[in-house]
Amino acid sequence: MSERPLQAIKRATKAADRAPHLRRQNRTGADMVDVLDETAIGGVYHHDGPYDATLASRNRDKRYAPVEAVKYGNSEALKATPRENVVDSLERHVPLQGTATIPPGERDLSGRVMEYEEGADLMREADAPGGAYKRWDHVKYHPDDLKGKGEPAYTIEESMKKQKAQGKAVNEEGDYELQETSYATGTSKDTSNVAVRERSSSLGAAGPSNSKGKRISDGIKRRIGSIRRKHDDI
Repeated sequence: MSERPLQAIKRATKAADRAPHLRRQNRTGADMVDVLDETAIGGVYHHDGPYDATLASRNRDKRYAPVEAVKYGNSEALKATPRENVVDSLERHVPLQGTATIPPGERDLSGRVMEYEEGADLMREADAPGGAYKRWDHVKYHPDDLKGKGEPAYTIEESMKKQKAQGKAVNEEGDYELQETSYATGTSKDTSNVAVRERSSSLGAAGPSNSKGKRISDGIKRRIGSIRRKHDDI
């Protein structure tokens, strides 16, 4: 490299500082959100956000305009979107939906023929521009693996999902609960003595009786009785 990297970084930084949107006459004023910031030192200033790329001050030169960079992609997306969805997005301010849901050559709800060119399937086609999505030459992939997990990770995960679904189906057929047998004082606890008892349908969601709550209620009754006896003696 003939030139020094530090000098190149300085030139790039200086050129960035001379960007049109940073000039005083093109700076964006404070909006309602900026006014709510009471921690600003030296007065209210504009906080940059994702929508600043659409401001006129940043799109004066087509060579560097952010909106110009996505112009072609947006136009193709609008061609593949039914007119009803475009109207909803413009009038009701909802996100654009329904893009490419109707194949090319088919008609939408209003009878308009969808005329657009369907692009490559980056999830399936190996010859897609830029290569298939998350595909590596040294990794084997299952035909149904659309997320590029690879083998054997995809097969193992699908097997675990099937086992979980089968276990859930068995549990839905009949509820079972584990009950431990009582142990004598000083004896060791053995998990082999765990008995499985099918829950009665008459119990429903109530479950087994709460013996602890019964003991607490009995203790409260005894205390109330002793207070009454003391009151009678007085």
